[in-house]
Amino acid sequence: MAKILFIDDDMQTLALMEKEAEILGHQPILCPNSGDAVQYAIICNPDLILVDINMQEYNGFEVVSQIRNYQQISTIPILILSAAESDIEGIRAIEAGANGFLSKPLTLNSLDNAIRTYANHKQEV
Repeated sequence: MAKILFIDDDMQTLALMEKEAEILGHQPILCPNSGDAVQYAIICNPDLILVDINMQEYNGFEVVSQIRNYQQISTIPILILSAAESDIEGIRAIEAGANGFLSKPLTLNSLDNAIRTYANHKQEV
């Protein structure tokens, strides 16, 4: 079971991701405010972070940069989520320090693949 931190200011999206993570047998942690993302990551020490690209206080790229600046959480794999399926967004995600990019809405299969691929990576670091 992996601890997955979901950062998104859309409560419907968070509820859906929570349900999908639970179905897959993982522990979801929900952060509805991008301004609290670093604190959540430090306290919860998740195995994987999924962060939405478009949020009110800080966008996903800014959140990734903030997390990467804290040594104790800097190696946690991070995926940026976006409704846009743009190669440019994917490139920007990697440039910001994310490990990857996923398109929304997340399917159960895409979430499962992401968790299997990236949550295990933290254990190797």
